[in-house]
Amino acid sequence: MMSLTVDEILRGTGPGPAQSVGQMSVIPLLGEDDDTFAPPVLEVSTTGYGSVHLRNDADRPTLVPPGAGWVVAHKAQDHALGGGALLRPGESRQIDTAMCIQQTQGGLIPSAKHDLLILPAALRAKALSVRHVQDFRKLWESIQAFNLGFGIVQQGGHLEAFVRAFQKELDTFVAEFEVVPRQVGAIILVGGEVAGVERAPSAAFWRAVWGPLIRVCYGSLAIHVARANKAPPATRSPLRVETMSLAGLRDALARARDAEREVVDTRVRALRVSLVSAADAADETLGSITLTTVGSPRLSGQVVTIDQAVRFASLCAAA
Repeated sequence: MMSLTVDEILRGTGPGPAQSVGQMSVIPLLGEDDDTFAPPVLEVSTTGYGSVHLRNDADRPTLVPPGAGWVVAHKAQDHALGGGALLRPGESRQIDTAMCIQQTQGGLIPSAKHDLLILPAALRAKALSVRHVQDFRKLWESIQAFNLGFGIVQQGGHLEAFVRAFQKELDTFVAEFEVVPRQVGAIILVGGEVAGVERAPSAAFWRAVWGPLIRVCYGSLAIHVARANKAPPATRSPLRVETMSLAGLRDALARARDAEREVVDTRVRALRVSLVSAADAADETLGSITLTTVGSPRLSGQVVTIDQAVRFASLCAAA
């Protein structure tokens, strides 16, 4: 079994200034574009429970992120994928190992470019572990337990119940964390600990996945941590003004930023040298492009390589 460090996964990127709000901090990863992949703006429909049909109408291949899902306004059974998928230019493809994420709702999703959702961090490891299992009910128990953790007592696997209950908070995360120029990824910390490592092949691809990532995937984790712990995380430093003047305030802000930067840098340095193990067999290949599942005691997810160089990564910590 091959192993790689997070540093190898992030090779070719560099950190930008951290953004912090509440329990969440985001370190942008900056880099150059690799335009091999089109952003994952796909036509999506369902042809049966557990069967998702995808169409890539771009003139380049694309990749569907692990944990991709579609919660639609129609009276139709919402669906998600456990792992990622590679699609050739113009390819239409049916995936029969998808999962229903709205247990008692009937109906099929009509074909359209529906908005992308990425599963909550707390569900991604489970969804990834059953990515090859052909059973549309396979995430229902996990969704029910997830909802109960937020005080949502509706029975069954209804992810839309969480999205509806916390819509305002989730939308706020999208507004609070901005994409910066040349951003192709991010390291996400929640409650002072690393919650995710995300890398895209290009800035355009990143803009397509960042909203779904910050809104439901990591936003759900930030809400959970904030409900359990009102104290600021270790990555947030209190403002201690020693002299009541504008100069004193500027000095206090500078000290707080320096202290926060040191704590974040310490977490990131430890992360970059940590190892993740790759599965013996690739999940999918497309010419020189390979999609592989990786994991460690802290993070699990998938990476995409081109001639063994990592161009995409989505690694998430289980809650």
